[in-house]
Amino acid sequence: MKKEFYASLAAVMVLTSGQTAQAGNKPDINAGIDRCIKHYATIPLSLKEEFRTFMGVSKERVPAIFCQRLVKAFASGRITYSDINRLQESRSTEIWKVIKGK
Repeated sequence: MKKEFYASLAAVMVLTSGQTAQAGNKPDINAGIDRCIKHYATIPLSLKEEFRTFMGVSKERVPAIFCQRLVKAFASGRITYSDINRLQESRSTEIWKVIKGK
């Protein structure tokens, strides 16, 4: 399950970082959230249930809340690609706090 989680999280981060920011303009957060939600549909059901339980939100709200939290944290610099590496190495990372909503 960890492998699926890391792959899904990495894919979400890649999708959210593909936002169009030209010459210092802010990234399009709404477009990133939309891409994330589309990708979320491809995540295995068992992993979605783990996210729902961990986040403590209803099944219907998980995709939007999960994606809003990750995209905004990534756009603000609170989490980065190095957080994925730290997560895989069982090192401290902000990702869990972001997903939890803290």
